[in-house]
Amino acid sequence: MTVLLIDAALAGLLLVVVLRARVAWRQPRARIAWLAALIGCIALLTQGTVIPLEILDGFLGGTNVLKLVQNVLTMVALWLGIQAGTAPVSARIRTLRWWFPGLLGALFAVVFFAALPERGTSSFRFLEDAAMTSTGAWAYGVLHMAGIALVGLLLFRSARGSLPKTRVFFRVGAVGIVLGCLSEILDLTLSRFFEPDALVSALFDPLFYLGVVSFVIGIFVASRTTTRIRRRGDELLARLEPVARERGVDSFPGLPADAVADTRLHALRVAIEDDAIATSTPLSPPQRALLDDIDAHLTRRTTGVHP
Repeated sequence: MTVLLIDAALAGLLLVVVLRARVAWRQPRARIAWLAALIGCIALLTQGTVIPLEILDGFLGGTNVLKLVQNVLTMVALWLGIQAGTAPVSARIRTLRWWFPGLLGALFAVVFFAALPERGTSSFRFLEDAAMTSTGAWAYGVLHMAGIALVGLLLFRSARGSLPKTRVFFRVGAVGIVLGCLSEILDLTLSRFFEPDALVSALFDPLFYLGVVSFVIGIFVASRTTTRIRRRGDELLARLEPVARERGVDSFPGLPADAVADTRLHALRVAIEDDAIATSTPLSPPQRALLDDIDAHLTRRTTGVHP
């Protein structure tokens, strides 16, 4: 079941990476979500379901350093997913507040190498097995699970600004990820200081990876929704430009050539309205109807509720 969930999430993220590559190339803002999907793909590949774990870890010395890489990549992918939904339109990958994942990733690395000087040979469950006898392994496991749970909580909070169809997937995903992390913390603690519990040990994989799958579905649905909104803006812009030429209005006064479609649409819509007032030449009913459609598009709420 775990392998199927991992592979399903991987397939979904690969689909997003492929289908959104063209948009990401054209639109700097869209690259944030695309990068989140790409890093998520790499994080899932480190699980060893496609390429054997021993081969991947072998490139890093064969001492389970791959586990640290996996943890950092998972955290960064989730964090980027949050930025894709909450960062302003002007945001770019380089302008994001990278100090948070950078600080958390550095903390992961410091504790990992300090607490686990002897890590043995490549193993899928090396951390769980090591935590049974090593307090250092337990401390690192609790730290990285707490860190990812924190990012999951931020994901749940940020989902309130998403469209209704995507919000449910993001929130279900966040809940699954957080509960999975909490169950793993409990499992590591029981294994180290008390008696292992088979039921608790079995909770992490279905909770966490079902959460990841839900998160991936949310990314895919959000990408499709964003594409439809962008195409609607392009369509309205294409209908408005002939009106501007007919009335002799400057197409995009004062705007850079690479301005996003909605910005150009707004500027042109205002210019046409101003021209109609300044020249006392009222807009025809079809032109007025077009401006009303544009207003509805530009004033849409981020929650997806039509104004």
